[in-house]
Amino acid sequence: MNKRKSNYIYIEMRHKMLIVGVIIIHVCFMLIGASGIISGLKEKNIFYGLLINMIYQLTLIIMIGVAMKQYLTTSFKKFKADRISVNIKRVLAGVGMAFLLSCIARIIEMTVCSNISVPANQSNVNGYFVDYPILAVIMSVIMGPFTEELIYRGILFRFFSKYGELCAVLVTGFLFGTMHMLSSFGNTNILLFLCQWLDYFLSGILLGFIYKKYKNIWINISIHGTWNLIGAVMILTKIMLAK
Repeated sequence: MNKRKSNYIYIEMRHKMLIVGVIIIHVCFMLIGASGIISGLKEKNIFYGLLINMIYQLTLIIMIGVAMKQYLTTSFKKFKADRISVNIKRVLAGVGMAFLLSCIARIIEMTVCSNISVPANQSNVNGYFVDYPILAVIMSVIMGPFTEELIYRGILFRFFSKYGELCAVLVTGFLFGTMHMLSSFGNTNILLFLCQWLDYFLSGILLGFIYKKYKNIWINISIHGTWNLIGAVMILTKIMLAK
């Protein structure tokens, strides 16, 4: 194992088919979501849409847990070995940078787009908070960040890093932004689509650089989860004030 790769915690690859399966299920689920099938079920009964999302997330968590148990355990031990204050500073710094990049993306969006709307992906998630706030928080704050970080940083970043870490950051950032915007493809004007994609893309780039710097997936999960928690609090507050 060369010096560059040795900076990463080793992943036991005896379960390569499970890891490939995680990627296939993720892509298929995102494509199904973009097709409008889940939205159709959600219109009939919002619980069906939430249930499908929860089953999807749980399936990925189980598969990832089996395939990457050693990696997750070793990474967590390394994460826990650092002082709590150090990890808190890292998380707050990551969230702060995410906020700055999001503001930049929103300013660009407001400058170049006349009609601004919430991305379809975010709109679908927001709907769950109205009727099932606890399940929605669990899904968006715990399950989502865990599965997304393991897919884009724990698996894909490490795969593309053999072509260089900068390549891995850019490719996973692109994929992260594109997958989050699949539901909006064809349903909005191209300029607005690109501006909203930029927001997710910049987030993916930031999370990629964070993984490149610390080489620990739990830091990424913590930052991603905290960012989503802030969003969840804002959504719930808006719902409460509207009542």
